[in-house]
Amino acid sequence: MRSEVIWGKWYTPFVRVIVHIIFWMLVFFTYYFTYRRLGGNYIWILVAKELFVTTSLFYSGIWLISKWIEKRKVLPLIIFIILSYIWWLNITYFACDFLTDFELKEGSGIYKYVKFFTSDGYFGIYRLKKFPGAFPDYLTLVSLPLTPKLVKHLIVQGNKMLLLEKNQAELELEKANLELKTTNLELDKANLERDNLKMELEILKSQISPHFLFNTLNSIYRLAEKGEPSTPNTIMKLSNMLRYLLYQTNDDKIFIAKEIQFLNDYLDLIQIRFGNDINLNFNIEKIKEPYRIVPLMLLPFIENAIKHGPERSRADAWIDVSLTIDAGVLKFVVANGVNKSSTEPPKGGIGLKNVNRRLELRYKDRYKLDISDNLNSYTVVLEIEL
Repeated sequence: MRSEVIWGKWYTPFVRVIVHIIFWMLVFFTYYFTYRRLGGNYIWILVAKELFVTTSLFYSGIWLISKWIEKRKVLPLIIFIILSYIWWLNITYFACDFLTDFELKEGSGIYKYVKFFTSDGYFGIYRLKKFPGAFPDYLTLVSLPLTPKLVKHLIVQGNKMLLLEKNQAELELEKANLELKTTNLELDKANLERDNLKMELEILKSQISPHFLFNTLNSIYRLAEKGEPSTPNTIMKLSNMLRYLLYQTNDDKIFIAKEIQFLNDYLDLIQIRFGNDINLNFNIEKIKEPYRIVPLMLLPFIENAIKHGPERSRADAWIDVSLTIDAGVLKFVVANGVNKSSTEPPKGGIGLKNVNRRLELRYKDRYKLDISDNLNSYTVVLEIEL
């Protein structure tokens, strides 16, 4: 990590050199005034000794220490402290041995200091009895310049960890914001699809009413032409059915009993229109539960049967309609006779195409539609899981 990240851009290489010079001057004067209390004319040798030991540890061992601190290794640090003490102990012994060649005033502080380290020879410095006297000096003199460096590395490492944690937190926040944006986009997409689906369903449902109305009005017109007395009753039935279309089919789903009543009224109109020219059967089992269904889902199949049956040819025309519900599954069957020799009705229309689209939108994977076009009949079987 670059220094300016921790200490700021002011800590340039030039400033760093100046800081080191001032630092070592302060260390020098600290050592000088420390050993001055011993007296004598050769204290500069001890000062030089301490500077040599601390600079060697400062510029060599500290680099290793920073790596150990970064990797959180404790054992190497302990070994370094032991080896640095041995290093200081050896340099101190050789410096004191060198001072024995000089005439030191007996009884002076420097004389006692030299005797302490040299009286028992080289291996005597490792005796346990000398540890209480030597180790405090090591801690005081060597740790003094090393401590600021260690503190600096600890601060650097701490700041580095804080920066890493901050960056990690920022990344997590960005990730969370991205996930939130993605969720919002998916929600907006889902809402748009829902609105489009709802609009499409409304359009499809609105297409049924004009189609049904056109066929029924055509039937009433023919009754009126013939002067049939049942015309007012037929108009009343149509009025009730239109009321159903206007007010009941606005709901998403309605009770199936209402849809069945609507189909009954519609088939009554068909029977009035064609009279005895066709054989019309409509069988419905008793519904035990208040099941619901999408309104006007079944009517197009009956309209289609009329279009391709009696409207194409009255000869042997018949229509069978049945509706059952078993274990929540509605089964709706519409079959009609077809006179293949008669003129085929015009192509087009929106009935079956419309209802197929509505089934896919509202009962996807929950319906089954089979259509059979045989020689003399046309059959539709629809099953819906309500």
